Amino acid sequence: MTETKPTDPNGWILNPGYEVGFDPIPARVRVEFGDATIAESRDAMVMYELGHAPMYYLPQRDVDMAYLQGTDRDTYCPYKGHASYWTVRVGDTVAENAIWTYATPHAELSHLEGFFGFYWGRMSAWYEDGAEVSGPREIPGRIDTTTQLKKMFPELAAEWHPTKNAGIKPYEFPPYSATIVWWQDVDGREWQARIRDRVIAATTLRTDGDAHPYG
Repeated sequence: MTETKPTDPNGWILNPGYEVGFDPIPARVRVEFGDATIAESRDAMVMYELGHAPMYYLPQRDVDMAYLQGTDRDTYCPYKGHASYWTVRVGDTVAENAIWTYATPHAELSHLEGFFGFYWGRMSAWYEDGAEVSGPREIPGRIDTTTQLKKMFPELAAEWHPTKNAGIKPYEFPPYSATIVWWQDVDGREWQARIRDRVIAATTLRTDGDAHPYG
C-alpha cells in the first residue's frame, strides 16, 4: 500500500469537527458472493460518515481470504487514510476492487485497523442472524447523506471557493459547523465566513411561530 505523502491532506487538521460513527451491529452478519460465504462475523460494524451511506465493516479474521485477491488500487481519504483493495472471485463470478481496508489509518480512526469494508451492492446477498437483508442498517438521527451542507444548502455549496479550501469539500460539513472557509460568488467576489453564519443568512424566520397541528 502506498505510503502517506507529505502532500496528502489530513482532514482532521483542516476539519476537526468531522463526524464518523463506527457502531456495532447486534447480529451475526453473513456476506455471500456467488455461491460462497466469503465472510461471517458476530463483530460486524457499521460506519456512519457525513456525506456517505452506511457501510458495513467486518474483522479480517472473519473474512475468507481464499476468495480475495489483492490489487494495486489505492485511494486516499483525508480522514481515514490510504485504502488498499481486493477483488472477490468465486468460480467465474468476479467483483473487481469490491473490498477495502485501511492498514494504517489515521490516529483518529485507528479502530479501523483490522477491518474490511464492503461495497454492499457488489455482493450477492447479506444476512443478519440468518435472515436476508436488502440494505445496510440505518439508525434514525445518525449521520447520512442528507445531513451535509452540500445536500441541505446546494446554493451555498455552489459558492464553495474552488481553490482556497484545499483538502476540504462542502459534503464534509454539517450546516451548523463553525468552521471559517472561503467563498466565491458568480461575480468572482471572494470572502471568508463561518458556514453556520451563511446558513443562518440563507434561512428565514416564520411569522406564525406558534403554529402547530393541534389547533
